[in-house]
Amino acid sequence: QQQQQQQQQQQQQQQDTAAEAAAEAAAAPGGVAADPTVWSAEYGLERVKADRARRRRADAWLDTVHVAALTTASDMHGRTALHYAAQRAGDVAWLRRMHLADVDALRRAGGVSRQPTLAARDVCGDSALTLAARAGNGEAMRFIVEDSGVDAAAGSLADAAAAAFVAGRGGEAEAVVRRLAAFPDKAAEVMRMAAFYGLDALFGAVAAALKAAGPRAQMNAEVALDQSARAAGGATLVHLAALGGRADTTRTVLEHGVQRARAFGAHTRDAAGLTALDIANYFGFRACGDELLEFSAKRDPLEYAGLHAEHPALRAPPPPAAVPPPAAIGAAAPPGAAAVLVTLGASDVRRGAREPPLALRDEALAAVLAAAGLSRATPLLLRVAAGAGAGAACLLADVDGLLGAAGPAANEWQAPLVLHTARPDQVVLQLELVVLADHVLAPHAAPRVVARGAVALPLPLPPAEAGLPAPLGAAGASVLRAVLQAPATGAAVGEATVEAVVATAYAGRTAGHADGHARAWARAGRTLVYGHRGSGMNCPPEQRPGRLQLGENTALSMLHAARDGVAAVEFDVQLTRDLVPVVYHDWIVAETRLETPVSSLALAQFRALNPRNCAPRASRSCSDLAAPPAPPILANSAATVQAPFATLHELFGALPAATGFDIEVKYPMPDEADAVAMSTSFEINLFVDRILDVVYAAAASRPIVFTSFHPDICLLLAHKTRGDFPVMLLTDAGMSAMADRRCNSVDVAVRLCRWAGLAGVVSHVGPIAQSPRVAALVRRHGLALATYGDLNNLPEHVQLQQAYGVDVVIADDVRGALAAVAAAE
Repeated sequence: QQQQQQQQQQQQQQQDTAAEAAAEAAAAPGGVAADPTVWSAEYGLERVKADRARRRRADAWLDTVHVAALTTASDMHGRTALHYAAQRAGDVAWLRRMHLADVDALRRAGGVSRQPTLAARDVCGDSALTLAARAGNGEAMRFIVEDSGVDAAAGSLADAAAAAFVAGRGGEAEAVVRRLAAFPDKAAEVMRMAAFYGLDALFGAVAAALKAAGPRAQMNAEVALDQSARAAGGATLVHLAALGGRADTTRTVLEHGVQRARAFGAHTRDAAGLTALDIANYFGFRACGDELLEFSAKRDPLEYAGLHAEHPALRAPPPPAAVPPPAAIGAAAPPGAAAVLVTLGASDVRRGAREPPLALRDEALAAVLAAAGLSRATPLLLRVAAGAGAGAACLLADVDGLLGAAGPAANEWQAPLVLHTARPDQVVLQLELVVLADHVLAPHAAPRVVARGAVALPLPLPPAEAGLPAPLGAAGASVLRAVLQAPATGAAVGEATVEAVVATAYAGRTAGHADGHARAWARAGRTLVYGHRGSGMNCPPEQRPGRLQLGENTALSMLHAARDGVAAVEFDVQLTRDLVPVVYHDWIVAETRLETPVSSLALAQFRALNPRNCAPRASRSCSDLAAPPAPPILANSAATVQAPFATLHELFGALPAATGFDIEVKYPMPDEADAVAMSTSFEINLFVDRILDVVYAAAASRPIVFTSFHPDICLLLAHKTRGDFPVMLLTDAGMSAMADRRCNSVDVAVRLCRWAGLAGVVSHVGPIAQSPRVAALVRRHGLALATYGDLNNLPEHVQLQQAYGVDVVIADDVRGALAAVAAAE
């Protein structure tokens, strides 16, 4: 045996020496090239030596391959020697030689029908060119696209260009980008890919290459872009950039665009009739919308005056068969049961970086998986439930999708898990990391739990029965953190963050409360006018010269609005320290000359306030947040006709029963609480219950609608009232950035309303004025649409919204809005 081993070693050394001599002879000046199989063998030997020296086995298959088949043999990944050579900067000479050997083999085979190995793709769909681009091997890319003569490589040009720029190696892919100019369809594919994924450098490079190639290449690419846009439902490059909310990419596309190509047009509509500006406004991408407006996307609103006649479907409600009516979230709850709403991660985007939905300790997790006979690459799921078993209601999330992310983006939302229970104080949330394959095969496979954790819902502090302000949680919810541990060893492998909102049942419901507002919308068939804070929000006299202002949010102001003919009056409701709902807008009572929240004053103290001696305060409500700042004025101050502050119960007795109430329930959002240094507020269920006590006792047949900027308030109202009163979600629609991710776009507002069974959306008028089709998108989902903002005080905008199909306009200039609606009819 020792002699045989020695003989084998000698033979191997002789082969190595011969191969090296042949390679040196081929590379020497004037030398005669040896047989191509020798070059391939030399490449294989050198690579095996290097891999063994580095203790790597990526190319270990090469030492078992016959020399003549070296260029076509592939490993388990479908990669040949050419694939590996393309990834290494020092192997370009061997890549060239093996390709020549492969071409020579094809020539000698004659009738053999196969593509050159250099154009073959591995099991992941990557060719040698794509792998070279990802590795930044510019010399290999230049050889493949310029010298190899492999036309099939053109099929990989798009992938290679994208791979190089994604890897930050765009400078090495110059040859690939230049080659794209000869293939208009591939250039169009790359430009669409770059526009959607925000690869501005790639888009600019391709546009520059087309320009350098001449007018004909540009024209061919524009034709290909138009054809690809038609094939994709009319989605142009600008649509793709707007769909991703990429303001910089939108600017890049418009700067490189030409007007004769639809693919670059800011005004071009897709198959659904939407422009890029419509998409940006619907999804709340304000920066992207501003770019489109800057690049001649501005439109005269009067251009759409004929929209109503042209599109009568905007006025008609969606057919029931197409859009079933949404069911209120409380309708499915058993009588007397509470609803627990659980989401992964925090709704407050400011907490996402330090409290991601999931964080894993890689070394500990790898050890736990190895002990179970699994690799670290095993796909896992995070399962959140309140009970065991595959049939229990649960929330599932892909672990790979959660890792490395700080939660969803600021304009994304996922429906929460809903659990119904009679004892929310005894609910324990169970969080488990399970193997994906076991979950898919259940119940035929026993689930393997890699790690698990649990967390109990905290009780409100102090208890709700105490009637005292409690610590204010982010977005009115409890953000809970669970440590995930291995079942066998107890080793901590990660942490998961969930947010839970408890909606308790309301025991004071009385029968006979129909949806009066819904009947009013159906009967009227026209846009209704609501009085903002009564007869209008108070503002500096110079903004409304010659007009008498009544103190906002007072019974006097609302009575005058009712006499003017509004369908309803909108006002803000908060709780005093002794749990009495009062009509007041600001979080801080300025009349006290102290930083005093409304919740810190008893009703008697609130009534004793003197509005004449005070300093102006700023607050956010159903008003135009995008308007330029004006000199502040205190509501119901000496610049207005003053009236006493009122309680909610007093308003029911002061106004005619036919006048509807739009009750905006003001509960502090996390960023609002931070802005005014509010660290406490009433427990959210107690807060809503005390307002419902007054409404159920005094509403009778009066039309009532609840609105709130706080999504959790809307969800609690829907659960507690079970459809007795319509609930609408207020949203800034992206006009100003909010910390709660649910408040930043019309899209999220629509999806949340549909999921929770809310009646509709109250949106800032800005997106509707810029993109009338947004109104149609909301109405297609069977939802009502109301708007607020300064533009609602302009008659032409009120009339245009009537044409768009907007159901309600909330205005300060009540008489002007009513006159505009009457004139439009």
